[in-house]
Amino acid sequence: MTTQTSINIPDDLVAELYRRAPQSDARTALIVEALRCFFATHDTANSDLEILNRYADELNQEAEDVLDYQVIP
Repeated sequence: MTTQTSINIPDDLVAELYRRAPQSDARTALIVEALRCFFATHDTANSDLEILNRYADELNQEAEDVLDYQVIP
């Protein structure tokens, strides 16, 4: 299932889109693939953040231990 939509894209990007994908179907496919890649990448980033948050207390304690050993003149 697909939904037709309308968005505003800067002229330079539209020109590049038409250059790389002259046919309407090809432009649609390119935009769909770009969005899929974007969403997949950002899901990973969210997973990384969840991992960091899960171990935040332990990591913060290690950082405090390191700071305790520092000598400030």
